[in-house]
Amino acid sequence: MGYSRMRRPKGRVYLAQRLELKPLTCLAVLVWVLVLVGNAGSQEFEYSPLCQELAEAGFEVLDTGIAYGVPYVEIKVPVGASVTSLCREIPTLSLDFKRYRDEIAFFNGVHPLYVRTIEPQPFSLRSATLKIPLNLDQAPEIFSAFKDSLSSHDKFILVDIDKGFLALYAHGELQRVFPISGGTADQETPLIDFKIQAKEKSHWSNIYDTWMPWSLLIKSPYYIHGGVLPGENDSAGCIRMFRQDARELYYLVEVGTPGRIIQDSRIEQSSPPDFFPRLSAQASP
Repeated sequence: MGYSRMRRPKGRVYLAQRLELKPLTCLAVLVWVLVLVGNAGSQEFEYSPLCQELAEAGFEVLDTGIAYGVPYVEIKVPVGASVTSLCREIPTLSLDFKRYRDEIAFFNGVHPLYVRTIEPQPFSLRSATLKIPLNLDQAPEIFSAFKDSLSSHDKFILVDIDKGFLALYAHGELQRVFPISGGTADQETPLIDFKIQAKEKSHWSNIYDTWMPWSLLIKSPYYIHGGVLPGENDSAGCIRMFRQDARELYYLVEVGTPGRIIQDSRIEQSSPPDFFPRLSAQASP
C-alpha cells in the first residue's frame, strides 16, 4: 500500500431529490475541474465518464477539490460499501480493478476491504466519505521529492499527522510514502524530533494489551507499528501503518535513524464558494 518514487503505489438508500441534482453536480464538477487543471481539451473524455458513472451508480457527490496536485470528487460512502465494492461497481474502475482499488485506498489512507458500518467496528471504514481521484494515472505529490535540509542524513523519517502519511528520505531524496493513522484528539501523537531507539518484529503492548508487529520505538511509550487504518486518526498516540508497510519500513531503517513528527495542512483543497447552493436552487421546483 506504500508508494515509491521508483514505482507506482501499490443496498443503498438515496433521497429522490438527489437524483435530479447529481447530473448537474457531475457536469459542474467536470467543468470546474477542467478549469483547475488548465487543460480542458485533453482531459474532458478522461474525467467525464468516471464522474457520470459515479452519479449513475447513485453515489452522492459532496465536494470537489485538488489533493496533493490531483483533482478529485468526494462522495458519501453508503453503509455496506468499501473501496473494493466501489471499484467493482464502477465500470471505469473495474477495468484495472486491483490498481485502481489500491490507488484509491492509498489516496484515502484506508484498507480497501474495510466496510462502512452503522456503528464503528474494529476493522470497519470509519470515514463517511471517500475522495475519488479523477486522474488515476497521476501520482499524488504528498511530500517534496527532495528536501535539501535532509540531504546530510542517510535516512530520515518524516511523519505528517494532519496529512495522514509518512515519508522516508535518503540523503534528502524521497524514497517511500506510506499512509498512517495517528492519535485521536484525546490521545494525540506528540510532535517531536526522534531517533529510533529499538526495533521489534513482534512487540506486545503492556499498556493496552495489544499486538504491535514490526515496531519501531521512537520515544517511550510511542511506536511506529503495524495495525489498523480506518480512514481517520484512531490510535492511542502511536503511529499505525498497514502491516505490510510497517514490515517494509522495518527493514529499510536502523536503530538510530532520525525522524520528525509534524502537523501540516491536511490537503490542498479548493472549491467554488457557492457552488452547491447554486445547484440546489436550480434543482428546486
